[in-house]
Amino acid sequence: MDYSLLHKKLQPSFDVLIPFLRYEKELENELLLSHTEILFKDSKYIIVSKLASKPLWAQDWLSDCRLVKFENKSAGVKILKNMQNLGVHFETDANAKLAESIKKDLRELKLRRIDFKVPSQFNFKYFAWGLFDSEYLIICDSPKSQFPLGWHEFNEDKSIPPNRAYLKLWEVLCLNYIQLKPSDIVIDVGSSPGGWSWALSNYVKKVYSIDKAELDPKISSNPKIHYKSEDAFQVNPMDYKDCTWLFSDIICTPQRLLSLVESWHNKSQVKNFVCTIKFKGGCDFDVLKEFNTYPDSRIIHLYQNKNEVTWIKQVK
Repeated sequence: MDYSLLHKKLQPSFDVLIPFLRYEKELENELLLSHTEILFKDSKYIIVSKLASKPLWAQDWLSDCRLVKFENKSAGVKILKNMQNLGVHFETDANAKLAESIKKDLRELKLRRIDFKVPSQFNFKYFAWGLFDSEYLIICDSPKSQFPLGWHEFNEDKSIPPNRAYLKLWEVLCLNYIQLKPSDIVIDVGSSPGGWSWALSNYVKKVYSIDKAELDPKISSNPKIHYKSEDAFQVNPMDYKDCTWLFSDIICTPQRLLSLVESWHNKSQVKNFVCTIKFKGGCDFDVLKEFNTYPDSRIIHLYQNKNEVTWIKQVK
């Protein structure tokens, strides 16, 4: 590669995308479908021209990055020490030994587990940096992400939730993607063993929890949770006229979930949704367009998601 030409092409600024681990191809496909030119990539990050929004499969989006030339390790350390805030290093394939050596001489913002609060109180000023090659630093002066490099692990509740699925809802709530009211009545379909129902019960008046499989005893004893043994796809929306939200973490095809959403949207008072769209293979970008036809919709790949995304619709 002719790095001298690439250096010129990247001036004065560019964007860096950090893909979710194991979903690098999904991010590349997304950029291809949006006709976004990839200027450079390695196994850890992708450089593109300036974007208007964060791609779905990017764990983090570092906007307005710049290249800074340095002559040796000491010069690189000096440049980074002169930055106003603590730095966060993002990994690159370029000269890992040099990057580790530079890191040892810097004070960095450490990635620590986060206490769950709504909304999250985690809010630090920081900058992000990495090595482009042995002569250039990549620096993002003011990253937009509340959580450095999109990384956020919670201090988990290991006593009550029966599985870790509740972490998806914790992320949705603490990042303020939705706003629940104490007066809300919600339905959680396909709810067993009950992690989502438990998480919701802490913020709403009542949770209808629907699944043919039983809930964990610690969940079913919660007075706010009203369990019914029923197939999630056979539920009559008219039986739940008091519901204001529908939540779903069902394992099913995206098209089947879309049919369920259409039924509830057309036949009930429910206008607000949080649903996990799960994929068996690659991301079905066409079906995502169908979900996004609903007003007030957004689709997010949560840090807690795997080969799935989360569709959110809340009427403003």
